[in-house]
Amino acid sequence: MKVYLVHHTDALSKEQDPERHLSELGREQADRIGARLKAAGAAPVRILHSEKQWTTETAERIAAVLGVSDKTATAGYPCNTGDSIEPFINDIKNSAGDILMAGHFQYLLRTASRLLCGDEDIQIIEFKPGNGTTFCLEGEGDNWVVTFGWRPEHEPL
Repeated sequence: MKVYLVHHTDALSKEQDPERHLSELGREQADRIGARLKAAGAAPVRILHSEKQWTTETAERIAAVLGVSDKTATAGYPCNTGDSIEPFINDIKNSAGDILMAGHFQYLLRTASRLLCGDEDIQIIEFKPGNGTTFCLEGEGDNWVVTFGWRPEHEPL
């Protein structure tokens, strides 16, 4: 099984847009992530995101490029920076296929750490320089590895 962890792409500031839609750069980043994932053969059965506008748009744009727009959903539990990762870990354990989470980097960091070493407080990967960084973890149970990681400045495939 694969778990794709995508730090949401660039959004407009609250001053520019109180709803915080993706900026032009953020839309380009999300489309590029979708294209890279498609080229890598990604086929998530679920694409989850938080209720925030910018994570929703990131997930929807990636899903559109992958041709799986019907697979996106707001996670059925809180998945913002300080929220418990346990519900997502349970989703992963019970999934019938690959999952992508477009979310907030602290939540994604803790998820990766929990899967990779069993302790969400030990940082294993880094979502820097920031928006649009993507990791793929592969495994099952307590056996996970990082398959790849991309940063926004990486060249397209």
